[in-house]
Amino acid sequence: MGLKEVMIMMKDQEYGRAASVLEDEEKDGAKSPKERIELCEWLAECHRGLEDHKMAGDWHLQAVKRVFSQQLDVKTKAKQALPFCQKALDSYKLGGDAVDILEAGKLKQRLLELSR
Repeated sequence: MGLKEVMIMMKDQEYGRAASVLEDEEKDGAKSPKERIELCEWLAECHRGLEDHKMAGDWHLQAVKRVFSQQLDVKTKAKQALPFCQKALDSYKLGGDAVDILEAGKLKQRLLELSR
């Protein structure tokens, strides 16, 4: 099943089915870090649609990890990872616990320092 079918599932609000397909795709070690970042974002969107904000935040943080797996300098990685970290923080504020919020906030501050 391809991304076109996943987009249709998401449009039809079949977020659980779409997430299942996307998780299998994200585990594919042959995918580039950039492709895996995109899959993490799609997964976060599916979980947002399911109103599972903690899991959405977790997938945004997985995107941060994927950014750091790229062959880029640290400053560039930090700049690219910041928006994903902010989305994780926003998601956790909607449905995570205090530890999730604290950890995402600390990570955001560290990324801000590294991006300077």
